[in-house]
Amino acid sequence: MHPKRLIVLVNLLLLLFIVWLMLSATQTADIVSELRDRSGRWASYLLLATLLFTPITHYRPSLRRYLPLRRHLGLWAFALLMIHLLVWIVLEFAFDWLLMWQEIDSNLFIWLGLLSSLLLLPLAFTSSHWAMRKLGYRKWQGWHSLTYLAVPLALGHYFMAQKVIEIEPLILLIVVVLVLVWRLKYAR
Repeated sequence: MHPKRLIVLVNLLLLLFIVWLMLSATQTADIVSELRDRSGRWASYLLLATLLFTPITHYRPSLRRYLPLRRHLGLWAFALLMIHLLVWIVLEFAFDWLLMWQEIDSNLFIWLGLLSSLLLLPLAFTSSHWAMRKLGYRKWQGWHSLTYLAVPLALGHYFMAQKVIEIEPLILLIVVVLVLVWRLKYAR
């Protein structure tokens, strides 16, 4: 499939998926928790997927033509992250900033999530070709290397947010560590 067609298809499927995700969460007893948890989980999956592009294309050079898809997955991950954050601020805490601060202050995993969000914010705003031209490739690449810090922080947030040890976030953390080790070994 041509990369541009694949990008359009993936964007359409992810949009439909997010709508389905939101609608299916409304069918549960605790809508707010479901929306928060599902949006955060899927943001984590998409963020990890963006990191997997480099090692995959290293071993399968024929897939390099799909590298532009990485940016779209990153932007959709950011959209889910914003949904996750807005559900937490608006629906869970109803803009009660004092109560939110007390929650943030007593939970390391929330600090990790907020730090990851702050690191991903400039990446989302500079993900266009226009931003790449304005910043210059070296500066742009420097900014976007923050991904290698933001994604482990996001996955650490996901892992620590679980009340009990679950295998899924642990596997995601192991995969991100392997990707980072691979990146250190093969970084150009």
